[in-house]
Parts: sequence; C-alpha cells; structure tokens
Amino acid sequence: MICLSRNGVSYLVRRWISYCIGLFLVALAIACSVKSELGISPASSMAYVAGLANGWSMGTWTAIFYTSFVVLQILLKDRAFEPKNLLQVPVSMAFGIVVDFANYLFSFAPDPTCYGAQLGYLALSLVIMGFGYVYYLPPDIIALPSEGVMQGISYRFGLKNSTAKLIWDPLCVIATFAISLTCLGGIVGIREGTIVAAFGNGLAMKVFMKLFKEKLSDPLLGVKSGACVSCGSQSQLG
Repeated sequence: MICLSRNGVSYLVRRWISYCIGLFLVALAIACSVKSELGISPASSMAYVAGLANGWSMGTWTAIFYTSFVVLQILLKDRAFEPKNLLQVPVSMAFGIVVDFANYLFSFAPDPTCYGAQLGYLALSLVIMGFGYVYYLPPDIIALPSEGVMQGISYRFGLKNSTAKLIWDPLCVIATFAISLTCLGGIVGIREGTIVAAFGNGLAMKVFMKLFKEKLSDPLLGVKSGACVSCGSQSQLG
C-alpha cells in the first residue's frame, strides 16, 4: 500500500521528481521558442542575446542572469527576503545546464523553412510550457529567480503579481534591446514571439492547470496528496 501523506517520504520524493520534470519541460519550451526564431520570453531573451554577443552558451548566461535576479530580490525585499531563497542560486546553475541540454536536443529538429513552421514551433513551446507548469508549480519547492523578482516588485511597491509582471517583462525587453543594440548592432531575439510568450505562457498556465486540476497535488500518480492508492480514499487538505 502506498499512502501519499504530505509528510511521507513517498510524497516528498514525488514532489522533487515532479519539480525536476517541470523544470526540464520549461527548459524544453524555451529551446522550442528559440528554434522558432520568432523571439522568446522576456526573462530568457537577455540570456539568448548575451550568448549571441560573446559566444557563451544560453545556459551559461541564464545561470548568470538568474543569479543576478536573486541579488535583485534581496534589494527589493530587504529584511523580508527569506534565506531559503538563496537556494535559487544553485537551482539557477542547474537550470542553465538543462537549458543548454534542451537547446542541444532541439538542434536535431528540422529548422523552420517558412513562417507557418515558425508559428508551429512557437505554438508547441506554449503547449510544452503548459505541461511544465503542471509539474513545476504544485510541488512549491523553489521558484525560478525571474518569478522571485516579480514577487519582489509586488512586495516593494504593494502591487499585485499580475501588475508586477507588467513591469518586469518590459524591463527585461528593454535590457535585451540594450544588449542587442550595443553588442550586435541591431535588434535580435525580440520579435512577435516575445509578445506571444509574455501573454501566452500565463494563459497556458491557466489552461493546463485547470485541465489537470485533479492531478496537481501529485501529477506523477494522478491523484491528490493524502489519497491512498490502494483504497482510493482521499483526505481534504487545508
């Protein structure tokens, strides 16, 4: 009998496995949007353009920028910053490696030869991102630093998270513009796909979280935490 108590080892292991699967899918979604050549999400665009500028991998720059986002959170939250969020630094480094691996996997995919194919890759990236949220969010372990910055903006200025996102995304795009113009002499990495990702990723999250709401507590088993697999009973969680 496998009992999915929130305090059980089985549940803890499933949380971490679900979290890791989610991060891998998020990285795959980013790589898929890169493959589309229509621009990528604002938070990832800086790393992409910086990589084009100096030849370092996108994953390396993702780790660098995400680590700087942790410092930004400290500045925004000051004493309200929780020390456990420093774990975002090793998560950023690991996520950078996964981003590079995801880009490597997509290097074997055929390059888009027409605008329709580009849109297809962009749409696929949203679908993958949606599945990523289903696995990444419910375990509630460690948020990616880009999300932490939005929470920091929300805390510092007393704003809703959705409003903070409307501030943070344009700031990322402006930074990407600056890097692109300064280092590449033109606008690179920012296209219509960037706008689609800025709004589409959030929409994909809402849609997929709603579709899989019955599985969110334990995506790996498809049952709510607190349910007993052998007997199918469920306990209400607070």
